[in-house]
Amino acid sequence: MKVELTMSTPESQIGENAKICYATKVLDQGGKDITSQLVHGHGHLAALRFAYATVSVEGISVACQNQIVRSKHLDFMVQSKRYVNADKGGFEFIMPKDISEENAKRMQDLYNTNMFVYKDLLKRGVKKEDARAILPANTSTKMNITGNLQAWWSFFVLRMNSHAQTEVREVAEAIFDLLSVEYPQVFTLDVKKSFRKE
Repeated sequence: MKVELTMSTPESQIGENAKICYATKVLDQGGKDITSQLVHGHGHLAALRFAYATVSVEGISVACQNQIVRSKHLDFMVQSKRYVNADKGGFEFIMPKDISEENAKRMQDLYNTNMFVYKDLLKRGVKKEDARAILPANTSTKMNITGNLQAWWSFFVLRMNSHAQTEVREVAEAIFDLLSVEYPQVFTLDVKKSFRKE
């Protein structure tokens, strides 16, 4: 899996945009950014709507992608299995974690068979949009995800939770780690711990 931050609003814009809501007393911090006070002191998550982050995610399964796109208020561009075929898309099988070696071999063998049939169907003139019907849910894909930081916060609450499926939890944690560098006043270690709660 590869996760990369491709676009972001400067963290200082969160506090600058939110200042309109508050009296000068709250803002009097000697010119310091008030983002941490707003988010963690006041719980004013609406202030996070004024900063956006876009990430690129590669090497995840379609099954994982399907969980991610259920997130409200994020927007997505996903690799099309209708327009991109296996030869150009570099499709691979994303092996689930925590399964036995024997079961992993069985799954890989089935994937290899499906890919052979998929490619054969394309050679026979079957449209990619129809041939993709036999691709397993754990076929690799890639996507771009964008949203404001409040939407990302909601995504992390759901997908970093210990009950979330392993693959999507790992994606969420990787994105959180990227955003914690870009937005250190928002995505802190304490916040990360709270998202991991059961």
